Amino acid sequence: MNTPVWFPRGFVPTAGRVPCIVCCTSANENWQERSDALDRKTRQWYFCTDQPTGFWDRLIRYPNLATLRASWQAIQLVKRNRAGLLVTSHPTITFWCAVFATLQNVRVDHVALSFYLPKLPHNIAGVLAQLAYSTVNKFIVHSRAERQIYSEYFGILPSRFEMQHWGGELPPVHPSKPLESGEYICAISEQPQDYPTLLAAIATLPEIPLVLVVPCRQAISAKIPPNVTIRRGLSAANRMNILHYSRFMVLPARNSQIPCDHQVMVAAMQLGKAFVVSNLASVNDYAFHHSNAVMYEPSNPESLAQAIHDLWNNLIKCEILGTNGKEFAETFCSQTATQEHFQRLLFRRGL
Repeated sequence: MNTPVWFPRGFVPTAGRVPCIVCCTSANENWQERSDALDRKTRQWYFCTDQPTGFWDRLIRYPNLATLRASWQAIQLVKRNRAGLLVTSHPTITFWCAVFATLQNVRVDHVALSFYLPKLPHNIAGVLAQLAYSTVNKFIVHSRAERQIYSEYFGILPSRFEMQHWGGELPPVHPSKPLESGEYICAISEQPQDYPTLLAAIATLPEIPLVLVVPCRQAISAKIPPNVTIRRGLSAANRMNILHYSRFMVLPARNSQIPCDHQVMVAAMQLGKAFVVSNLASVNDYAFHHSNAVMYEPSNPESLAQAIHDLWNNLIKCEILGTNGKEFAETFCSQTATQEHFQRLLFRRGL
């Protein structure tokens, strides 16, 4: 098994035991590149990801063999090195690491970073998830609403959930020229949203073009007005191109029981874009009415249409909201803020 081992720059071996941390993450998260920024003291890091490494990993996708392999590998590393902390950063990886640790009677402080479930598991899957997640010591979630939802749904003490704003680097925008011509607004999300309300609202505003960016296989069960352009399966950089050149963004979140797509809200703020969003508990840690966003009554096309119309016709307000949002993102949603939060988490655990 290919197990990267990392020591911080300037590492000097010392007598005694060096704190050991095992990180098991998804393939699109390169924690090794962040390690120097995370470290202010000598620590030993082990990394494993669910990046497919062979024929069977690429062939067997359900259950995801690469995820099972990475999770099993992480627990073996914990056992072999007597690790003081196990860090996971995807709910499926968190689940399998918890299962394998329980089956092997491995006790380790387990922290689940960026814990986010776009859909809550039901029936037997829900029971198994509840059993597995009950062994996790700390969940880092990106809103207070998620803390309440997960705590109540899985029967886990609220004190084991900690809220930290979603943070990341400014997303890349490619190509440098706009993919869509002219003035328009956009709606972008990787999760299903309240498209019927959005399309009903925009149908009453034929003078306002909307670019709707949806996942490749996302079905939309509503009539598409002529002023709506649908873009499917765009790359992350292309989605950011649509957002960057839009006048503002609309995020029609569905209801309070489904966590919102915080990443796209943060991306909008990082790019200095105002946004219109439904007034739900899941967005209240990021969206502030008439400060960086305009909020409308959920599932109400008239309220949404009024919010879009008013912001479209007030360029000064649109610019002010975008500026305020950018300042908020730079303060609370930056990569630096995320790293500092993780550093405090390590400090509290004596690592």
